[in-house]
Amino acid sequence: MLRLFFALQPSLDQNAALTAQVAPLIAQLGAQPARAENLHATLCFIGTIEPARFDALRAAAATLRGRPVRLSFDALEYWETPKILCATASRDSSSASELSIALGEAAVAAGFSPDIKPFRAHLTLARKIAAAQAATVPLPLPLVPPMVMTSRLSSGSHDSILLIVL
Repeated sequence: MLRLFFALQPSLDQNAALTAQVAPLIAQLGAQPARAENLHATLCFIGTIEPARFDALRAAAATLRGRPVRLSFDALEYWETPKILCATASRDSSSASELSIALGEAAVAAGFSPDIKPFRAHLTLARKIAAAQAATVPLPLPLVPPMVMTSRLSSGSHDSILLIVL
């Protein structure tokens, strides 16, 4: 069985710079940092599927066309329920939301059961943060400079969408 999701991923240079920038804060929080190469903005969580269905899911996503996605991560937030520190985008990206919806619809049309949730742009930077520790830092904090991530289009389709296997 495979656990899969669609995501946009910043460049490795962007990821390395962002994780280095927030490393002192993560250490102060006593949190478990996310690995730089694993940073991503989840568009649509598919869940568990049979390996034999992987190509059908990829084919469904390959039919999508849309506008380029631009996300500007400009703040650091603590989310209490999952106990994470994340970089967030204060301005919504309608093209990212549209792409998230389109991926979910394409997955459903292909016979999958994705976890459909409203898109909220974020990059998980650290996990396992106790609320008491988070309370010691005045979050949210501005992320200066903001990290800007832009999807690439080739022939109208997004070639920066990743189908990630957990």
